[in-house]
Amino acid sequence: MASEAKAEAEHALLPVPSGADTPSFSAIPRTAFSRLEQSPAHGSVVNEPDTVLYLAYGSNLCAETFLGRRKISPLSQLNVTCPSLRLTFSIPGLPYVEPCFANTAPREIPKDPLPDPMNPAPVIPPPVEDPDAPPKWEKGLVGVVYEVTKEDYARIIATEGGGSGYQEIVVPCLAIPPRMQVPENPGGVVPKPFLAHTLCMPILPDLPKKPGDETTQRTFDNDIRDGDDDDKKRGWLWWLTKYGRQRPDPDYAEPSLRYLNLIRTGAAEHELPDEYQAYLAALHSYTVTTRRQQLGKFFMSVLWGPAIVLTFSLGSMLGNDKGKVPSWYAAYTTGLFGCVWMSYDWILKPLFGDGERTLERDEERAWWGLRQKEGRIRLPARDDTLC
Repeated sequence: MASEAKAEAEHALLPVPSGADTPSFSAIPRTAFSRLEQSPAHGSVVNEPDTVLYLAYGSNLCAETFLGRRKISPLSQLNVTCPSLRLTFSIPGLPYVEPCFANTAPREIPKDPLPDPMNPAPVIPPPVEDPDAPPKWEKGLVGVVYEVTKEDYARIIATEGGGSGYQEIVVPCLAIPPRMQVPENPGGVVPKPFLAHTLCMPILPDLPKKPGDETTQRTFDNDIRDGDDDDKKRGWLWWLTKYGRQRPDPDYAEPSLRYLNLIRTGAAEHELPDEYQAYLAALHSYTVTTRRQQLGKFFMSVLWGPAIVLTFSLGSMLGNDKGKVPSWYAAYTTGLFGCVWMSYDWILKPLFGDGERTLERDEERAWWGLRQKEGRIRLPARDDTLC
């Protein structure tokens, strides 16, 4: 989480390479099925392979990021789908700059109900879709599995935070050929699933108040919903950890256009299924639309930019041979980003507006709000919107 935020925020200011300087996946071969059979989803592994199968789904799809910035040299690659996961943008980044980053969450497998022959269901016209609503993808995570050396995999771990944000998991994947539709129930020969390593940040539930109580995931506003004041009794460390790991609504924030374009570019470079590329193209991105949001972006960079750069300069020296950083450093970075988001929620957002989701121009008002003159309240002229 934190390393991703720092790295992406820094590279947002760098020029994009072009021409011969741009790395490419074109020379990397397709992963052999003999290698996939060494990581079966079912059964035991006879011989421990010398390489690692790593599933990428975010900016690591893009050659500029994976081959260029992270300096990874894949031995082979394979387009895949992961039916058990779905793509989200739930990892907090930097408000106004890079609001969020790609993550995964468990996917609920759809089950089509069996029709009742005695009572056929009435024909119901499909609901009218909101053109402004974010697009939905319900066919599982689509990505690329890279075969990398153990040394390169340690570098991936290190450049993704060293365990301070993303956690390593192993998930079953299915190979798919490039540029095809993704059927929910593929016919013909069903490809054998295999296991691949990937990184995600789980949205952790709060602990139940007593045994037997249900846990929840979105509990930032529990005091408002149920009237209790349990959160007020918790310590400052709990608050920092809570703010540093997840937002009240994990699906609220929109990624920046720059970050989203890395994923779109990577999907095109790997020739991922056309319908998945269409889904990525339809995703909404965060855009600064007002001058006060520009000010919020400036103050966010000035207040927290130096601390973040210094923190991760230190982190690059603390990683071990597996890319992992010490637990105290992971806790510190989580607390640092907790401070970042607390300053946003309590100070910057009330002053400068939303730093996570694009505001419509006709809904925006001047930062000083409503002005009163001669006993009448009127709206100020919209001179604070950007042209």
